[in-house]
Amino acid sequence: MSKENRTLYIGLVIAALIPLLFGLLLEWPAWVVVPLLVGVGFGAFKKLTGAIRTPADHVGMLLDQLGLQGERNAVRRLTAHRFAKLIEAAGHRQVAEDVRKRFDSPEKP
Repeated sequence: MSKENRTLYIGLVIAALIPLLFGLLLEWPAWVVVPLLVGVGFGAFKKLTGAIRTPADHVGMLLDQLGLQGERNAVRRLTAHRFAKLIEAAGHRQVAEDVRKRFDSPEKP
C-alpha cells in the first residue's frame, strides 16, 4: 500500500468516526448521525472509484489555476507547449506527447 493510499484510508476512517463520536458524546439521534455517515461514505466512494488523473489533466488544472482558460487562448497553448518541452527534457517523451496532443490542437474555424 502506498503512502498516499494509507493517508487516504486513515483520513476516511477518522472522517467516519467523527460523526459516531459526536453522536455518542452529544447523544444525537440516529436521524442526525446516519446522514452524516452516508455523506462520508458517499465521499469515500467517489474518491476511491474516481478516475485516475493523467499528467495532461494536471497540466490543464495548473493552466486553469493560472487563469488561462479556453481552447482558443494562445497563451494557454504556448504555456502548455513549454510545459511539454520541460517534461520531454526530463525524459518523459510519451507524457510530453500527450500534453501536446491535448493542448496544441489547431484552431477551429
